[in-house]
Amino acid sequence: RAETAGIDGLITVDLPPEEDGPLRDALAARGIAAIRLATPTTSEQRMARIADGAGGFVYYVSVAGVTGAGTGSEDEIRVGVERARRLSRLPVAVGFGVRTPEQAATFARLADGVVVGSALVEEVRKATESGHIKSCVKGVSVVAKSLSNAIRSARA
Repeated sequence: RAETAGIDGLITVDLPPEEDGPLRDALAARGIAAIRLATPTTSEQRMARIADGAGGFVYYVSVAGVTGAGTGSEDEIRVGVERARRLSRLPVAVGFGVRTPEQAATFARLADGVVVGSALVEEVRKATESGHIKSCVKGVSVVAKSLSNAIRSARA
């Protein structure tokens, strides 16, 4: 179904490389990349293992912790992104807790892509809790546009 829907890659959290073989093989048979995650605590040796068999891009988690909890320092993220690029030779996207255009712009200057989830989920939560579910799509669109504009400006 993912192949038919046009899915290019799958981010599967909490599935270590040592255990993703069957899923990775099934995805590869359908031309879908198995996207792996690296974190600020990922060692050189571990990053090499993550890179071996990764596809699409490496998702660099900006901070050790739960999503939406904040972000790491710009210097720490830069070092992690450079390590991921060097060891994987794949594009690197940074994410985890991206909520503001300023954060998105910073990550866009450091990496090849920016992963956004928290800010969009927050808009859905606000619309649901306020009972204005019809405004959900508009709210998500406004946030997505502001983040997209910030990313474009950072790369200009």
